[in-house]
Amino acid sequence: MLNEFLEWAKNNGWNVIPTCDKTDLPDEIKRRYDIPSQWYSFICSFQICEDHSETKWFLTPKDYYPQDKGFQWNDLELQSLEYADNDSGIISYWDKHLPIFISVDGEYSYYAINTENGNIVVGYEPEFEVSSVVADDFYTFIGKIISGEIIL
Repeated sequence: MLNEFLEWAKNNGWNVIPTCDKTDLPDEIKRRYDIPSQWYSFICSFQICEDHSETKWFLTPKDYYPQDKGFQWNDLELQSLEYADNDSGIISYWDKHLPIFISVDGEYSYYAINTENGNIVVGYEPEFEVSSVVADDFYTFIGKIISGEIIL
């Protein structure tokens, strides 16, 4: 699956930089989420995986560490909390949805893994917590990207 994805990325002008060393996820992430092994083994292959405009990217292990600038891995959750009168289930939603892909190309959107059942969901602004299932698991998600069924 990795080789097919790399071929897709190359053919679609994505900037993919392989990782030189395996970066582990921060303890905060490992405590909050049951990390899906399919996703983790796949994404540990990359240091950077973004489109040519740098407005769409797969989150890699380094992205889950605090950043000095730019988007944080949980910015969409933080935005929802900032604009909500109360947490209205926002935190409980994000406690079981691990963001794996972010787009700031026009309307903000994301893909996340539901860590309770492995489904991949997509959500859009302004209500990030209203999401739809797009794939039953991570490999199916990647397959749909490669086949063109999901357009990033």
